[in-house]
Amino acid sequence: MESTLTTKGQITLPKALRDALHLKTGDKVIFEPLENGGYVLKSRTMDVRALKGFGSYKGAKKSIADMQDAITQNAAK
Repeated sequence: MESTLTTKGQITLPKALRDALHLKTGDKVIFEPLENGGYVLKSRTMDVRALKGFGSYKGAKKSIADMQDAITQNAAK
């Protein structure tokens, strides 16, 4: 894929690349340098589905009051 740099230093990412990275207007991207002098383009925005199971809790169920008490107790630390 190819894109042209404007006089303002801007580029338009080709639609195929935007679609592949699931980018929408206003999303952030990261240009990560490689040791060989190249760069990798990464989406800074994450699809919420990637978080599935990330915060799973295996213990006993807690009430909202229990969670609020734990937050209050640990906020001072």
